[in-house]
Amino acid sequence: MKNLPLSLLAFCLTLAVNGCRCSPSPSDDFSISVVLAETRISAGMKTTAKAQRVYDDGRVVDLDASTSQQWTSSDPQVASVEPQPDGTVKVTALKPGSAIITVNADEASGEATLEITPPPPVLTSITLTPATASVIQGSTQQFTAQGSYSDGTTADVTSSATWTTSNTDIATVSSTGLGTGVAGGGPVTLTATLGDASGTAQLSVTGWTSAGSMSTSRDNHTATRLDSGRVLIAGGRTGTTPLSSAELYDPATNSWSPARAMSKGRFAHAALLLPAGYVLVTGGVGALTSVEMYDAENNAWYEVSSMSGGRSGHTMTLLPSGQVLVTGGTDGTNASATAEVFEPLANLWVKSSTMSTARFHHTATLLPSGKVLVSGGTNASGSLSSAEVYDPATNSWAPAATMVTRHDLHAATLLPSGKVLISGGQSLTDPSSSELYDPGTNSWSAAGAMVEGRSRHTATLLASGQVLVAGGDGSSYDNTAELYDPATSSWSVTPSMAASRGAHTATLLTSGRVLVVGGEDGTRSLATAEMYAP
Repeated sequence: MKNLPLSLLAFCLTLAVNGCRCSPSPSDDFSISVVLAETRISAGMKTTAKAQRVYDDGRVVDLDASTSQQWTSSDPQVASVEPQPDGTVKVTALKPGSAIITVNADEASGEATLEITPPPPVLTSITLTPATASVIQGSTQQFTAQGSYSDGTTADVTSSATWTTSNTDIATVSSTGLGTGVAGGGPVTLTATLGDASGTAQLSVTGWTSAGSMSTSRDNHTATRLDSGRVLIAGGRTGTTPLSSAELYDPATNSWSPARAMSKGRFAHAALLLPAGYVLVTGGVGALTSVEMYDAENNAWYEVSSMSGGRSGHTMTLLPSGQVLVTGGTDGTNASATAEVFEPLANLWVKSSTMSTARFHHTATLLPSGKVLVSGGTNASGSLSSAEVYDPATNSWAPAATMVTRHDLHAATLLPSGKVLISGGQSLTDPSSSELYDPGTNSWSAAGAMVEGRSRHTATLLASGQVLVAGGDGSSYDNTAELYDPATSSWSVTPSMAASRGAHTATLLTSGRVLVVGGEDGTRSLATAEMYAP
């Protein structure tokens, strides 16, 4: 054997002394692991899974799409698996339970358990309380929202819901369900929404809202609701000038349009709707004996037979026969006690029997019996407390009991009970007084004092049976309004109008709302109109 070279001998001695320090080769042994993004999810949700090689030396390598993988679920009805092109797997939780998610890859397999919990309850509906409400203008109403869930539970969602209103001009609603009445009208729909569920409630606001303005300022005019639902405003005055102009209000569009003018200017006249749909207008300052008829279909006025005597501040009443009774008034100098009856079909006036007392600025009310109650008014002796009843069947007058208080420029309203409410008016004793006439007993009784004394106001019977009294003048012109409740024989305040006004008109519309038009405020005539929503 040949001797080793000295250099090789030295290398071998070094290895013998120090040992071999060369790195070992990596291990090729591994296992397959399944990794879930979430190991616990609710039914209906999805998660992802992926496969990894976990080597014995601690290395971890994700398997990509290039590696053949076979994925299964131990219970496909609980969880389904769907391999994706990127090598991951979409796992869908179908119903509560557990499923083992398994992958076979590289001649090995791995698994992980997915726990599936019941799905969270779903909000299915929202109920608002109260379902309907009414507030007066400027007042508030709290609404609450109760949510119902798919698991049968309920919860208050008032603060978490989003609240909206269908008309912010009438009512607003806060983020916590507090509704506020802004102007008269409604009902407005309030909606609370959370997710895909919503609930609604209705809020009506008692009060006033604008009904636009006429083209001409006027007071001491007339207002007549036509068969179409529109309202005809005729005549009146601006300052001291009698007006012949007329205008139409359309509630459907809340708008005004001109109507054909009358042949004569007039104010403090009277108007009513005849059964045939025509509007009969009589007398007034500037046209004391003149009578005209308005044809709404053709927007035309026709002069008809004149009254036998001139009169303003008189009354006109449609009798059950279709005839029209005109009573009292003044010719500009003296109060009149005369009465006459108009026969529309014959275009003929017939003198009626005379009242016992001359009067103007009085009221005339058709009673359920078909008779007519005339009350109060004024003449040369001042305000009157007398009353009398006209019987069309006998064309005669009979005295009625004397009122408790003298009244003129007052208002009279026939109540559902058949009694007649007299409200306010100029009085030497009590301008805020009101009283009731009972035809059955021919007697008067006090109906309590109004909140404010007033004359040249309006009084309108509402669908509720209450009476709305608005505006007028007392110590000054008034924008206040109040309600009389026959059930309690009491008066209460209701929201005020935007404008002070007297010698205006008030018309009950087919909607149940009340249209107030024009008048004067002590300085000038008004063109504005307002709408009251009960």
